[in-house]
Amino acid sequence: MSEEIQLSRFGKMGFIFLISLLILLLGATMGIIIGSKTRIKKLEDRVVTLEASDRVTHIKEQAKAFEQLKERFDRLEASMSLSTEHIAKGLDSLPAKMAEEIPQQAESSRSSKVSKRMSKKRYHTVSAGETLYGISLRYGLTVKKIRLLNKLSDRFVIYPGQKLLVTL
Repeated sequence: MSEEIQLSRFGKMGFIFLISLLILLLGATMGIIIGSKTRIKKLEDRVVTLEASDRVTHIKEQAKAFEQLKERFDRLEASMSLSTEHIAKGLDSLPAKMAEEIPQQAESSRSSKVSKRMSKKRYHTVSAGETLYGISLRYGLTVKKIRLLNKLSDRFVIYPGQKLLVTL
């Protein structure tokens, strides 16, 4: 025996309404899911774009740093070139300077010897045949200086055995 459940007209409409409502809810849920998938895809695309943009920014920063390094290197190279040229010119003029310095060093060493001798009073005893000029050369003085130290006039003639002040 088959029993059939009979639904009233109101019951049939309620059942159809309930199924329609379920279909609508399911459709809305599917729309939300599909819309969410679309939004997720768009967000993923934006993240990829931002990452690419971040890489580009990083590359630009590295390029800027490299450019600054290149400028510093160029300035350093120019400075080194000038320094090298200056050194080369100095080396070219070195023989001439050395030729000038050797007599000056000899003279300064002579004057330093004289200044050591001059640290205390020193006398020279005149020997036969000596002249003021010869004595002045021996002590690195001028004839005029010897005359001033000993209060001698231009006409005064020195004699053997005479003591002359040659340093103070």
